[in-house]
Amino acid sequence: MNKRALVLALMVVLSMNFVFAANSTNTSVSSSQAATTIDLDKIDKAYNCLDGLVKNNSRLSFQEAIFSTLALGSKYNLVSKIDEEKGANCWPKSGCKLKETALAALAYSRAGKSNDDIIKWLGSKNGSASELQWYLEIDITSRAASDCKIRYDGSEKTLKIKDDMTLQGSLGSCLSISNSGYWMRISSSCLEKEFEISCDQDFVSSLIYQKSAGGTVYVSSQANGASSSGTTKEKVQAQCFKTGTACDYEGSLWAAFALKKANKDVAPYLPYLVAFADDYKQTFPSAFLYILNGGEDFYSSIVQSQKQGKFWEVTGSANSKYFDSSLAMLALQGSSAVELENAKNYFASVQGTSGCWNNNNVRDSAFLLYSGWPRSVGGGGGTTASLCTSVSGYSCGTRSDCRDFGGSILTSFDCPNAHEYCCNVKIEKKSCSELLGKVCANGQNCIGSISPSLDGSCCVGTCEIPLPTTNECEDEAQGECKSSCDSTTEEEIIKDCEASGQVCCVAKAPKSSNLWIWIIILSILIILVIIGIIFRDRLRVWWFHFRGRAKSAPITRPSGPGYGMARRPMPMMRPMPGRPMQRPMGRPMPQREASGTDKEMEETFKKLKELSK
Repeated sequence: MNKRALVLALMVVLSMNFVFAANSTNTSVSSSQAATTIDLDKIDKAYNCLDGLVKNNSRLSFQEAIFSTLALGSKYNLVSKIDEEKGANCWPKSGCKLKETALAALAYSRAGKSNDDIIKWLGSKNGSASELQWYLEIDITSRAASDCKIRYDGSEKTLKIKDDMTLQGSLGSCLSISNSGYWMRISSSCLEKEFEISCDQDFVSSLIYQKSAGGTVYVSSQANGASSSGTTKEKVQAQCFKTGTACDYEGSLWAAFALKKANKDVAPYLPYLVAFADDYKQTFPSAFLYILNGGEDFYSSIVQSQKQGKFWEVTGSANSKYFDSSLAMLALQGSSAVELENAKNYFASVQGTSGCWNNNNVRDSAFLLYSGWPRSVGGGGGTTASLCTSVSGYSCGTRSDCRDFGGSILTSFDCPNAHEYCCNVKIEKKSCSELLGKVCANGQNCIGSISPSLDGSCCVGTCEIPLPTTNECEDEAQGECKSSCDSTTEEEIIKDCEASGQVCCVAKAPKSSNLWIWIIILSILIILVIIGIIFRDRLRVWWFHFRGRAKSAPITRPSGPGYGMARRPMPMMRPMPGRPMQRPMGRPMPQREASGTDKEMEETFKKLKELSK
């Protein structure tokens, strides 16, 4: 019987090992699949999932309807859902805001619906960015002393430029020489005026600016040169979009993006957006600014801020890593940046079983599809994307690329990628070697600047392997440092993150399935059966005793001479004179029926007692 019990126990152990092995195998297979190249079936599945989430869904929020329209176009009459929140050509109707109205303008364009009235409303909210201090700069090409004339408001002012390029002269109420002596400070009351410059030497004039409180000095992207006695004109263009009387930075980012997609000039908004970018890092300004103007600095900022070579998550952002990554992917859309491909591979590997992302989050899933895997939609949104390249000699590129190749931006043509403009010259992108740089290998960081090239992100500097850093969250808890934990993770408070404002998020413990519960119950029952078989005799006695069917009593051994050990005779206690004999305290002696010998002894004692009297 014991052999049978051992066989049963062995079967239980083997079955549990089989379950664990199967689970381990499934995990390894999933990990292997995550590392594979993106399958187009995954993207089809994602679009099908989004279709299922928005089709006949009457409870979509405003942002869900907006980003679903960006991904799907005019399907399922999503625009009517957006219009439910519409005010007087602005959103929401309870109190019009710049960001929401700009998003609606983007959605209208994508759905093929006119957004002219929305763009006009946004334009009505622009104003002068008075938070900036502007300067006029004049450089003499030969670095020799020169006399210049500056005209504004119908009057002419004389300026002398010395050999050391310092300035001297009386320049009226609108201009004054700066503390450094090299620039002319423009009064805040004269920002709308145009200044005409002429010098007796070849010269270049430009505008520079900084925040009114001081800090970094920025040079305007446009410089104008002239030969001796020639003239140039400079006029400050510094605008922002305002909420009330104050510039709204995030609203200005989205409004400028909407205007750019509507082929409007956004150059006047760039100085404000550039100067205050460091004050609003949580809005991911580098992504917007690369879309609006291009530029190596913004490109470098985007690619270097990618986390773990997988995704973007901006410190202090009110959005998820899915949303922040979508902004970065939108900015890099159409480029050869390896960071873009890494992000696509990562999000394909963390795609939910349904095909969507972030627990079937409609907004995040739609924005990822629009940024990473956009598709042409009927009725608008990209139908004129090929018009620029269809014209001989025209090409698409960033604003700075077009300027570097001596071209001009054509606002009447469109380009497929969000960060590109139509340029009236052919833009020939350079290889990394032509830029005197190199593409860093995986696991290396660029110490220097990063520029876009035909080969991808080109490091103009040195590629170095970063020193190992200790991160309790990632190294010890296998977690991720984030601004906040999402629904699939929970905060691990005893582990720290290097960046301030971030918390350690670890995966939530998986909930046990019903199958495991039944396996555990069955295993316990089998073990109990085995124990019952081994100790069946003892259990039977215990059971009868518990039910009252068995009684226990002391065993009485037979007494008398010749059985067992001889009994020691008890000493006879003689009574003391004058005192009755005391029986020892304790249990009363049992009464026995007197035999014949005992009766004779009793009669003898009685006679002796009478004789002694």
